Amino acid sequence: MPAIDISHRIIQSPPKDGRAKVSNVRWHTWRRLLQVACGIAFVALPLTNGLRLDLREGSFYFAWHRIAVQDLALVFWVGFLGLWCLVAVSFLYGRLWCGWVCPQTIASDFADSTKKRLDKFFRTRPGKPRFLLSRSIWSLVILGISVGTGIALGMYWLAPAAIWAAAINPVSDVAAAGTVYGIAAFMAADMLWIRRKFCSGACPYGPLLGTLVDKNTLAVRFLEERGDDCIKCGKCEVDCPMEIDIKQGVSQHSCIGCGECVDSCNDVLGKRGIPGLIEYRFGTEPDRKMTSLPLIQRLGLWDSVRWGVIGTLITLVGVVCVLAFGRGPVTATINANGTVAKVNGVVTNGYEITVNNNSPDSAIYQSSVTGVPGATLQMQDIEIEARGAKTVKAVVSVPASIAPIPGHRLPIKILVGTTSDRTAVKSFFYTPQIGE
Repeated sequence: MPAIDISHRIIQSPPKDGRAKVSNVRWHTWRRLLQVACGIAFVALPLTNGLRLDLREGSFYFAWHRIAVQDLALVFWVGFLGLWCLVAVSFLYGRLWCGWVCPQTIASDFADSTKKRLDKFFRTRPGKPRFLLSRSIWSLVILGISVGTGIALGMYWLAPAAIWAAAINPVSDVAAAGTVYGIAAFMAADMLWIRRKFCSGACPYGPLLGTLVDKNTLAVRFLEERGDDCIKCGKCEVDCPMEIDIKQGVSQHSCIGCGECVDSCNDVLGKRGIPGLIEYRFGTEPDRKMTSLPLIQRLGLWDSVRWGVIGTLITLVGVVCVLAFGRGPVTATINANGTVAKVNGVVTNGYEITVNNNSPDSAIYQSSVTGVPGATLQMQDIEIEARGAKTVKAVVSVPASIAPIPGHRLPIKILVGTTSDRTAVKSFFYTPQIGE
């Protein structure tokens, strides 16, 4: 009898009792679009040198900018920025990383979705003749995707051309081929057999998250204060990829915050004109309905601690940008060493010039002087290793007829660099005092 009563409640006409407007947001659609974008970025970044650490070449590519791998400061700050991004997302938005963009979740979603689509296409289920065909095709698709993942992930550590060649002809580069097919084997095992079991039983991120969340962290919540509206249809449990019952509370370790149960409840109760009973909420207080919150709180910025987390994140972004893009390929500083002399109608000044090679390659730097007619520069060419610096002595000579005023100073520029990258440092050329 309860089942008959539930069915009756589902198909009856929506009540016209002035209830709140039913949400038409489909979190599943937005989640899939984000996952597709992450997949495209995952493949495009190493191919375009947007992010890649080439172990053989000894170069670090970040934001389409080549950096010497020995520049450990930048590598450290990029890694720390990535870690802090994860901390910030977890503190403000809970399990959204797990349910929306975690590579393990994306792989599991793809495997599960492909399996369901193939079963639907062949109109089969366990025990039917075409079930084996459906599962065989599914396994082949998973194996192909696993190899593709191995190729894409290998490109983050080795040159894309080397990875492609090794994938086609493993004998030509055993190390690269081992990387590709080792990753492929791991991914195949994960998508064929493990999938969600890793999230619920082995992932270290869940216990870590328990130390970060608080009463203001976003979570998927069953609205217990409206529990009488629940028709016990069970669709939220059926559609949950982790096979949990969200009605048991927000503190369940296996919940990944994917929002599938939110869509399920909205679908069922929406047909009756009733708002869903499962929502994304900041905390458990009944008055924290998203549409009634100020914009700042809807973004998750509830307190000074969260502002501090975001402020730290912005600071880290600034540090990385300055280290990666804040310096030209070559910079230099100059100091006059006080040597001023006049010999045979020529005035000379001595300087010490420090040249910094900020590029990822060694280079030979040449120099010249401008600013005073007839000035010449005596300075040797400098070879500097990647991310290195050298200090050399230089002498600027000017005909005495150009600088006739004793104790006078003339502005000059020393140009230092290669044919493609050059910098100018300003200084002064001093004329001798009377009697010198």
